[in-house]
Amino acid sequence: MLTSTHYEILGIPNDANAERVKQAYRSLVKAFHPDMFPSGSEAQVEAGRRIREINVAYSVLSHPHKRADYEAILTKRNSELAPAHCVRCGKLTLSWHTDKSTALCKVCGESGMHKE
Repeated sequence: MLTSTHYEILGIPNDANAERVKQAYRSLVKAFHPDMFPSGSEAQVEAGRRIREINVAYSVLSHPHKRADYEAILTKRNSELAPAHCVRCGKLTLSWHTDKSTALCKVCGESGMHKE
């Protein structure tokens, strides 16, 4: 299961400004506040879970330094998911980058990953 980003939790684009982050947060807090649901109900439990996610997302995205750090993590995570290129000829391989291996294409003599 893939986890949602803070932007997805708040329902905003990655380039949303501070005012848009605040608007989304306030709107979601009103919609998912646990007191808006019958006491002890499954809906109240789910609302409590959602409000915790919303609060965490807002606490990161509402602070410029925390948001910059989070963006760096997202960028790194997305770059790690890129397909590997052959280290000899630069063509795409059928492999994905991993920390301890180097990709080679079939044309360069080996298929898959070659340990260094």
